[in-house]
Amino acid sequence: MDKIGILEDDMKMGDEIRIFLEANGYEGRCITPAEYQGFSEEQMTRFLLDEQLTLLLLDINLPGFDGIKICRSYREKCSRPVIMITSDNSELTELMSIQSGADDFVPKPFNTRILLARMENVIRRTGGSAEYSDREEISLEAGGNFSFDKMKGRIIGEKGECELSKNELHILYILIKNKGRIVARDEIINELWDNEAFVDDNTLTVNMTRLKNKLEQIGIRDAIATRRGMGYILN
Repeated sequence: MDKIGILEDDMKMGDEIRIFLEANGYEGRCITPAEYQGFSEEQMTRFLLDEQLTLLLLDINLPGFDGIKICRSYREKCSRPVIMITSDNSELTELMSIQSGADDFVPKPFNTRILLARMENVIRRTGGSAEYSDREEISLEAGGNFSFDKMKGRIIGEKGECELSKNELHILYILIKNKGRIVARDEIINELWDNEAFVDDNTLTVNMTRLKNKLEQIGIRDAIATRRGMGYILN
């Protein structure tokens, strides 16, 4: 089932949209201000990426955030479609929305049937949820860059690409989230347990070695450093 994120400053309207979408075969996910209170723009972007949305309905005027900036940051890291919804229906706002990466612009007030038709048109045009990529560009201080596609479970570098196992995927994701910080072995193991992956200390060592080898295969050497007695760090 396609999951539609609703990031709307009017919670009553957001809930009405959610109910309407669920009545039409979608999973509606209303994101409340309490969930992102105190977030930085980067944290907000990561929060939205973690939701694994098929499409995001994004209001421009959000508590503490500029929706246009959030759209730009979100679309820099993934190709999932965004529709801007706002009571500011000026041509300038529409232009800024499209320039920030939005796929469509729907001014308030709107007919929910028209909103649904626009959503389905965007999903159809972008290829459907099964084709979406969640590719993030990773820059390393030690030199070299690679792309991490969490949804498709792969890494892409200058020398090609490699498929990751479920455990390797989770481990790399944990290190990317904590880039520049040493992550303790126990912390990685606990996060993998939370994702229903069976990992003990020996299994972690094996998976970490395989992950390092795969990074080398795509041309990335020494990306993950081992800090003896402490854990691992992605530089």
